[in-house]
Formats: sequence, C-alpha cells, structure tokens
Amino acid sequence: MELPDVQKNAPGIPVEISKVCVKGLYRRLCLDSDDGNVCLDSKIDACINLPKKQRGIHVSRSVEAIIESFSGARYSGFKKIEDALEYLSEMLLRRHEYALKASASLKTLYLYRYIDDFIGLEDYIPVEIAMKSEIYRDGLKRFLICIGLEGMTVCPCAQQVYAYFEGSYPPNTPSHSQRSKLSIAIITKENIIDINDLIKAALSSFSAPSLNLLKRRDEYRLVKKAFETPRFIEDVAREAVYRVYNVYGDKL
Repeated sequence: MELPDVQKNAPGIPVEISKVCVKGLYRRLCLDSDDGNVCLDSKIDACINLPKKQRGIHVSRSVEAIIESFSGARYSGFKKIEDALEYLSEMLLRRHEYALKASASLKTLYLYRYIDDFIGLEDYIPVEIAMKSEIYRDGLKRFLICIGLEGMTVCPCAQQVYAYFEGSYPPNTPSHSQRSKLSIAIITKENIIDINDLIKAALSSFSAPSLNLLKRRDEYRLVKKAFETPRFIEDVAREAVYRVYNVYGDKL
C-alpha cells in the first residue's frame, strides 16, 4: 500500500505561491578552479514556485538536491561557485516536476589572494560573496553575483583644505583616512562573470587596500599609495562601475 502524498492534494485556497524555500543549510563546496583547489563553507537556500493546484512542495527533495550538489566530496569538479548553483537549480526542476522555476543562492566568505607587485605587498583579503542562480523550465536563466569588501579611502577635501591653508602640495599633505566598504552586484542572463574580475575592480577603486600585516616600509608604501589617490566613497562607487563596465560592458 502506498503512503499518502499529502503535498499533491489540492489546496483549500487555489493560489499560486511564487517562492517556497529551504533556507540556511550549511555545506562545504570544494572547487577545482583555475587558480587552484579551494573549499568554501557556505550557507545555501533552495527555492521553487508552487502551482495553485498543489498543496505543498516536497521539502525532502530540495534538501536531497542540496546535499547531492554540495556533497563535500573533495573537489566536486565545479570550477566556479556559479556552476554549482546552476547545477542545483537544474536539479530542483528535475526533482520537482510541478515547478516552473527554481533558484539556488549561496553566501560565503572568500579569501582573495592580493598581490601588488608595484608596491611589493601581498595578503589575503576577506570578501563577502552572495550568488544566486534562477532557472525557468522554458529555458530562461538569470544569475546574480554580489561581492562586498573593505578598503582604505583618503579624504580629498581635507587634503586640499589643509594644502590651501598651509601652502603645501598634495599628495605630500596630511588628510584623514577611513575604512570603507564597497559592494558590487551584477545580474546577467548567462554564467559569464568571473568573481576575481569583480574583486580586482573593487580593490582598484579604493585609495588603497586594507591589509592585515604591515612592516614599517610596507606601511610607508601603502600610505603613500593611498595619499596619492585620495577618493570620496562616491568616487569609489563610480570608479568600480567604470572598471566593471570596461571588462563586461559589451556582454551585459
């Protein structure tokens, strides 16, 4: 005798639900990327739509899809996070035959290896990453990529006002500096964005990066770089848009 499938029953109120999700599952995703092997501890959400004729989704199918996609096996064969999310979205549609669209999203912290040959500095910079893959049964796809990271900005106003009163000349003029946070988000119809391109664009938009370890000579080089590139946070935002557009403007 078959077990009752209550989820397939007709609902009391026949209204379509645009999104029913399993949220906040933590899994480890191991990538075999071009930059080497890396594992990321990730928080994952998986969502599908529910047609008006069906009472509920089969939650266990979504959980199984997440576990299978992010198995934790050493180096899954995915080269990019987006590849794993696209695979999960497709699997959700296969497992939920009644759904017309599925989405998979992920949040993680990525340590980006920063190298500046010009001033001779190297460090690992923490980058917040949020990504989403949305796939429709008719073939339409959308991808969201968002990064967030901190950098150093030097105030151009304070620098120029000080120079005005003291008769000095920037960049050899004091100012105040602060730690600023920049977020970049892109929505595309194809899986074409390289996360490292966004990170490079973001880091190049600050007056200087925020690094963990600086010896005295390193500190001098970093401060010199920052004070030679004073920027408002508004300048940082515009610079980031400009740099991303230069790389992907003809593809978006």
